Amino acid sequence: MAETKQPTAEQVAQGKARAGGQTSTSGQLVDKVSSKAKAAGETVTKGGSGKTGLLGVPVGTEIVVGPATYVAPPISATGQPVLGKPVTKTVRYAAGDGMKYLLSLSNTDRAEVLAKLSEIVGAYPKGQAPTLDFITNALRAGNVAIREADGKALEQVMKYADTIGDSVTISIEKLRSNPTLAQQFFAIKTTVPKAPKLTPEATLNLEITQALNDYLDIPVDKKLAKEFADTVNNIERKRGTYISAAERNQLLLDAIQKKAGEMFRGKQAPDSLMMQRGALGGSYNALRKAYDAYGIPVDDKTVYKQAINSIRSRQALENEVQKISIQAQVSYPALAPYFQQGLTTRDALATYIGIKSNLFGQEEKDINVADLYPVFKGKELMTPQEWEDYLYTTPEYKKSRRYIGQMFNDAKTLIRNFVPGGM
Repeated sequence: MAETKQPTAEQVAQGKARAGGQTSTSGQLVDKVSSKAKAAGETVTKGGSGKTGLLGVPVGTEIVVGPATYVAPPISATGQPVLGKPVTKTVRYAAGDGMKYLLSLSNTDRAEVLAKLSEIVGAYPKGQAPTLDFITNALRAGNVAIREADGKALEQVMKYADTIGDSVTISIEKLRSNPTLAQQFFAIKTTVPKAPKLTPEATLNLEITQALNDYLDIPVDKKLAKEFADTVNNIERKRGTYISAAERNQLLLDAIQKKAGEMFRGKQAPDSLMMQRGALGGSYNALRKAYDAYGIPVDDKTVYKQAINSIRSRQALENEVQKISIQAQVSYPALAPYFQQGLTTRDALATYIGIKSNLFGQEEKDINVADLYPVFKGKELMTPQEWEDYLYTTPEYKKSRRYIGQMFNDAKTLIRNFVPGGM
């Protein structure tokens, strides 16, 4: 039997820091939201062009698309998590950009984009999405015409791209491969009232009641629930729309931390982080990222309990991350040499993650370590080529960029061979 070739330490080391991320405290979020809401009401926003984008603020405006998070595993000299910066992106797209984008493409690329757009739930009004036969016939005829409905459909995707800070191509793939995500995004876009857009108090009460039960095993605290709902709604009033799920979760964690501080007053360790704003959110995110980086499945309630315990003592978080590392060593014996070098499971499998990312058009950060389980062959790993060959056999492959390209291959050949001037 031929020796199985495993990726070198140099190959996997390129993924060393990919388990990290970035979050901000609720105080920072409130300040950021306030400043952006104020700027959005002006004719020209600092950094903006003055041309109103699809999000309702000037093109060029810098907006927060993701909170800052603590890096996990801890990488500071003291072993404590390091807080990064909030993730910001620039608003790029305005009305008419969908049509401009499509007209800039070749016939082949237009056909491919239209085929993908037609699969996104809610991108087109009912009955207006182009069929595959229509697209293929247009491609064979060498003239893939763009309709106004196509430009508008792409602008819906562009609006989503600006909302989360991704590129248009990545956003198309996300919405196309996740119908639930598309339904949620387009439903919010088409069904909510114009202004102000406030999360219902009943929804917020339910969220904090569930969180109090999960983290602290206590029933609803009506005073705390009211404070949480008011905080969220006040920010939304300033912005004129709903705050992001990440921002709302950060505010929820701060509320839970406040209650925990009251419950454990006089009982926590001298180095407790109970009074450090944003500590619970940082602890929770660090643990979640560690579980993801090491590929260890875990239920939410376990992480909630560990997060609470981790802010009662500075050493506690480091101990919890160390436990996760030990679990990974037991679960993935084939990666023992990489663990000895201080790498996580995600680091060690960076080559395989990269292959899947390239083949399926996914961002590497969106690929779960648990999805790479077929890579393991007992105490050995598939070779990178074996992994790529395996991916070709999966149902996911039929949704990949490469498969879509092959779908149009015959039409391309016809154009080259029978249409004067090719494409």
